[in-house]
Amino acid sequence: VHTIFNIIILLKIIQLYFYLYDINTNMNKAYCPLLFNEIFNDSSGEYRFCCHASTSSRKYTMHTHTPFEYFNSEYMEENRNLIFSGKKLPECEVCYVQEDTIGKSWRTEEIEKYKILPTSVNKIKLKLRINGTFCNLSCYMCAPYNSSTRRNEMKEVYPEGWKWWQHEDFVPLKSKQWELIVDSIIENIDKVSEILMTGGEPLQLPNHWKLLNRIPDKYAKQITLVYNTNFTELQYKKYHVRDIMNRFKNVHWIISCDHYGDKLQYIRYPINVKQFENNLSDTKDFINKFLQVTVSLLNIEDLIQIKEYYKNKYNINTTFGSIVNTPIILSVRNLPEKKKEKLINLYKDKDEFNFVVSELKQPGNSIDLQGGIEYMTRLSKYRNIDHTKLWPEYSDKLNITVEDK
Repeated sequence: VHTIFNIIILLKIIQLYFYLYDINTNMNKAYCPLLFNEIFNDSSGEYRFCCHASTSSRKYTMHTHTPFEYFNSEYMEENRNLIFSGKKLPECEVCYVQEDTIGKSWRTEEIEKYKILPTSVNKIKLKLRINGTFCNLSCYMCAPYNSSTRRNEMKEVYPEGWKWWQHEDFVPLKSKQWELIVDSIIENIDKVSEILMTGGEPLQLPNHWKLLNRIPDKYAKQITLVYNTNFTELQYKKYHVRDIMNRFKNVHWIISCDHYGDKLQYIRYPINVKQFENNLSDTKDFINKFLQVTVSLLNIEDLIQIKEYYKNKYNINTTFGSIVNTPIILSVRNLPEKKKEKLINLYKDKDEFNFVVSELKQPGNSIDLQGGIEYMTRLSKYRNIDHTKLWPEYSDKLNITVEDK
């Protein structure tokens, strides 16, 4: 019996060795660390493998299960076993397409972060949209279920409905379920290494501050907080961002910013650009931050200038890994082929623009581009801002845009 048991253990070790070998030699095209160390849910309440993964099983939502009930479920174990064997998951198609296009993806970027890849559930990153969706901005490309102000604006711009924008609706979390979720987090807080704070605008969400107050100090010192914020308001009632900085192991700030000046004011309407830039300047001595540019039709030609503007003025770095492809009408893939070729040549030799190039290489069409222009026209009318003065190439006269001059 002992001999058989030892043989089984040996076979398991050999299997794990070859599995890790496959991963580290890039032979396993399915493995992703996030299935072992990240819990994510979207604003509809559905748990997904990560923010890039498509929807999977509606069986597990924040309205029916706590994060750790989902993460430790048979469903997740089955999917972990599938990627162990190298079987690609349909929910992860976006990464597989990127790998076929540019040779890397969000999946491979995650793998590159590790010297020893996780193969079991251990320390966990929480990326949970549980604290509400109130936001003081209505960014033109934002998914409405992530922002209360955005939903209100879209109701005015599209009174006939805007279901075409996204398939899921924002489903508010009842206070009792929020308490159950937070209780679950605190019960498992020793397993948590990182918490992403997002919204809405997280700094303006009262439940965000309540959650922080529930975390015991001794565990806070073991946790990294990551904020995804528009950085327009640094205080909420008695709380200020300074209060966060010394209580946790690390605090990183991902600041959403897609342009500068009047173009930023349109994209992230109705942002006070002066106040935003003052906040960047006033926090330079105590906040570790970088800017995340969401790439779309309205900034695709200006990415290098955006990077240089904030680097030269505030010594802040920018990243360009967030690419609009929902809704498809705002994707840069729909630009005319000659224009895309020029942009690909502009960005192709710079690693920071790999995902931009990947999106530019995807097939698009002029019908979707027309849809994007029509959307901008309706939005501009409601905002009483003429976007064509900032972007004359996106006039409603389609021949100006579709024909590549």
